[in-house]
Amino acid sequence: MGMEKLLEGAYDLHIHIAPDVVRRKCTERDVAARMRERKMAGGAIKCHFFETAARAALVSMDYPELQIVGGVALNRSVGGLNPEAVRKAGMVGGKMLWFPTMDAYAFQSYKHRGDAAFNPAGLITACDADGNLKPEVIEVLQAAAKYGMVVGTGHLSPEEGLKIMYAAYEAGVKKVVLTHVEHPAIAYTIEQQKEAASCGAMIEHSLNNVHFDRCTMESFVEQIREVGPEHVILDGDFGQYDAPYFDDAMVDYLEKLSAFFTEEELSKMIRENPAQLLSAEE
Repeated sequence: MGMEKLLEGAYDLHIHIAPDVVRRKCTERDVAARMRERKMAGGAIKCHFFETAARAALVSMDYPELQIVGGVALNRSVGGLNPEAVRKAGMVGGKMLWFPTMDAYAFQSYKHRGDAAFNPAGLITACDADGNLKPEVIEVLQAAAKYGMVVGTGHLSPEEGLKIMYAAYEAGVKKVVLTHVEHPAIAYTIEQQKEAASCGAMIEHSLNNVHFDRCTMESFVEQIREVGPEHVILDGDFGQYDAPYFDDAMVDYLEKLSAFFTEEELSKMIRENPAQLLSAEE
């Protein structure tokens, strides 16, 4: 099976869309049109700063054959760890809940490492000074559970992410994803990835990080192989103006990855596992 054919029926659960506060490659309509052209099954549209659930609902009216979902990332523009933002996103059909990304303390402290002028004021952590999850985190998870949302750990630290995973299951959340674990600002160890997988979480690996040289292909492949494709979703995290279109990038990288994984394993990571996450079934 060629890589173009393998993309048929596939999902990409991490696509950044325009308009946004930074320049993006394409709108949700462009995404849907390209998915239809490639005969993909669907995916998730994302913005760091605004909810995308309503936008996903609108584009789905014109592309009913695709399963396109949105959600909300808990950055400062939506009130941070704001349970009400989660509830409202859930009420309009939001499927994805991402913990803080661009405003996460762990992420920004990595980006500004070595910068003496770095000011962490206003950045978001999931834990208090004693290392316990903040009460609003539990409220967020309860809201996500109520609306059947998939919980992503965002750009928080691995320690925070694992605590969120355990608390999510306790709150009744059925589906948890460790967000692009290979990103150097996050950098879950293989042991941490295995721990999460053993609890039922999916491990997200995003091709964007290989494309922009944040992670080597060798490390990318090693992490997936060690944890097992049965626990992995493979997506793009594309949408940057200076990057390829998400679907073109997926075909290109599937070709590269075919040197390391069988077609059945690749299909598991881009078809079956994402479909399971978006399924109403537990």
